[in-house]
Amino acid sequence: MADFRRLFYALAVLALLAGLSVPVRAQAPPFACTTNVAVPPIVRGEGYTELIGDITLNCTGGIPTPLGQAVPPVNFTVLLNTNITSKLLAGGLYNEALLIVDEPHSAVQTSRPILNCGATLAPDTGGSGPGVCSIISVGNPIATYDGCPGAAVQASEVNGLYTVAPPNCLTAATYGNGRPNVFQGRTGTQQNPNQFNSVTWLGVPLDPPGTTTNRTIRMTNIRADAVFLGVSSTFTTNYVQAQISVNGTTSLSINNPQQIVAFVQKGLIATVGTTDFGFLQCVGQNATGATSAFATGGSTGTAPAQSSGLKVPTYTFTEGFASSWKTKNISFITNTTGNGILQAANSYWTYNQTFPTNYPVDQNQNVPGAIYNTEAGFEYPSGSPGPLLDPVPNPPNGIGTVSVVANTSALSNAYNGTSGTAISGAGIASQGTRLALQLSSIPTGSIVLVPTEVLLTNSNSGFPVPTKFSGVAVLTSTDANGAGSFVASTAGNATTTLVQVPSTGLIVYEILFADPFSIETMTVPMEVAYAANLPQNLPQPGVTAQVAGSFAPFYSTQAAHNPSSTLPVPRFVPGLVPVNLYSISKCACDILFPYVVSAAGYDTGIAIANTSFDPGATFGFGASPQQGSVEFWYYGTGANNAAPPGTQCTNTTSPGTCPGTTVVPAGQVLTYVASSGSSQWGLDNRAAGFVGYVIAQAQFQYCHAFAFIGALGAGPTAQQISEGYLGLILDPGGLTRTTQTSENLVH
Repeated sequence: MADFRRLFYALAVLALLAGLSVPVRAQAPPFACTTNVAVPPIVRGEGYTELIGDITLNCTGGIPTPLGQAVPPVNFTVLLNTNITSKLLAGGLYNEALLIVDEPHSAVQTSRPILNCGATLAPDTGGSGPGVCSIISVGNPIATYDGCPGAAVQASEVNGLYTVAPPNCLTAATYGNGRPNVFQGRTGTQQNPNQFNSVTWLGVPLDPPGTTTNRTIRMTNIRADAVFLGVSSTFTTNYVQAQISVNGTTSLSINNPQQIVAFVQKGLIATVGTTDFGFLQCVGQNATGATSAFATGGSTGTAPAQSSGLKVPTYTFTEGFASSWKTKNISFITNTTGNGILQAANSYWTYNQTFPTNYPVDQNQNVPGAIYNTEAGFEYPSGSPGPLLDPVPNPPNGIGTVSVVANTSALSNAYNGTSGTAISGAGIASQGTRLALQLSSIPTGSIVLVPTEVLLTNSNSGFPVPTKFSGVAVLTSTDANGAGSFVASTAGNATTTLVQVPSTGLIVYEILFADPFSIETMTVPMEVAYAANLPQNLPQPGVTAQVAGSFAPFYSTQAAHNPSSTLPVPRFVPGLVPVNLYSISKCACDILFPYVVSAAGYDTGIAIANTSFDPGATFGFGASPQQGSVEFWYYGTGANNAAPPGTQCTNTTSPGTCPGTTVVPAGQVLTYVASSGSSQWGLDNRAAGFVGYVIAQAQFQYCHAFAFIGALGAGPTAQQISEGYLGLILDPGGLTRTTQTSENLVH
């Protein structure tokens, strides 16, 4: 009987324990997070510092930290399959990558303020050093990351659902006061700070949400080196892949820790749009602008279109995908500070067709999860260069539908004086997308003029409004890599204002408005200008100018692949292979006289006609009136059995010497006799006694020639043996003034 009673009591205890254990397990599901990247963007394969999609962890379960206890810290690490190039902000270690908890200042928590670890009201002065904070639990996981500043004494907590002031939020000077919700990353791992493919957030207080709420952890401002991965040459697409690791004192499982965070595609297609290789040395182009620039050393001009029916050389940039070109910050897009105009449906902005070119200061891009389509990331600085203003509404139309309440504190860091970890610089871009042209081999004596402003077009440009454009880019001065602060031309911004390409040949435009929802094109006209200067053989003939296009700033060093505190963001790989743009041909008509004699009782008369003057385009002719000197080369035997010395040029100042200074005008004919020369054209009689052949080069294109051999001293009507023939034109037969192809065929 006693044994039975003992067994009965034992069974009762087991039943009681079993009954108690079921509710405990039901109230404490495992602490777990699911990883996702809501919007893996397309990034430019030419870019070293491409913003990847935000990585988010959606966490549930676990047992929340009890009231008054410190929330357990953990370390978060993200590793990519390429270098992480988020901008370094302090000490070669702390970077701009941010970890944001529970979406403060967003559509989810519109009135929850942003408070970063290390700010004055959330000190990071504990034993783990800068960027590591402690949070004391208020007993309610909803309020753990509510941005409560350490200097505020709370009489109640609406979000926390408690009425007694919690033990934190008492004094700003005490480590653990304040409840920050933004944490700063650092490059590399603890073991290897130079492991550039990783970013780590150390000592982040991680409070399990329990069953009353969930927890969102967002990792933003992560930039990746897409150049290393490159653009696939097959139908597959290369991608940036991330792996997430969490370790610390809290047991946490992560579902889907490996994620695709961006796809790599070609961001820029660039090539010569139009060109012309018909520029002639003897026909000046836009000579007024060219002469002014040469004479005064100035750099501006208002050159008209190319003369003589020639095409203006152009270079065309086209986006590889719709959001490839970006402004520096959202302030450039809005109608309040930038260059946009809000569509009637309030969905997004279009370029303001009054063609503004504003370069405003940045506005805050401080709404977690908002996609701004700018070169800047999550940006909320304090002090220099801020504090900045929020867009109104915030986020702007087309970027978000729920406005947030204005914050009172920006990202700042007070650790170790005023510099700290420089978190205030997070997300800030150095410039918007820049497009560069590198000209080379510009013929001496010529210049190239480009507009200070170029309008962007898309498939809708010109329809239904002929003057409709989708964006604008403005010329800026830069360093040799296309970097530096934006500095517009002193000549002003206009599509009709032209400036001379500098001696370096580098011209750079920055995008000040672009449409992220269409493929845009930018065509840069490059007008060629020069004054004909044949005595000096200028402009230089036979040289082909080339041009290469690319994104800017551009770098080829290994340092560009690594995170940097000094190199600009964004930055790109150097440009494409140079292609031919234009060349200047020597104005010349080359003639062969196969038999010239001024000996043994015979003499030769030569006539060269400058036929570049004709009835004009009205009657179907297309020659350009040209003029130039003529030079002769003698091959054979002259007086005393020697060929005439040197070459002979039309030169009335110093007869016969070269270069020639006397020109044959359009529509006139040069004539001379070998034995006596010609005083009219400045030709001496060095051909007296000559027998052989002569090659002549006229410095004009359209010419015809005739040679007449007769008795020495006799005229063409003398009753003696005589012979005449046409000079043989040695130039290609394609040079014609009409659609016929016979003018310059060999006679």
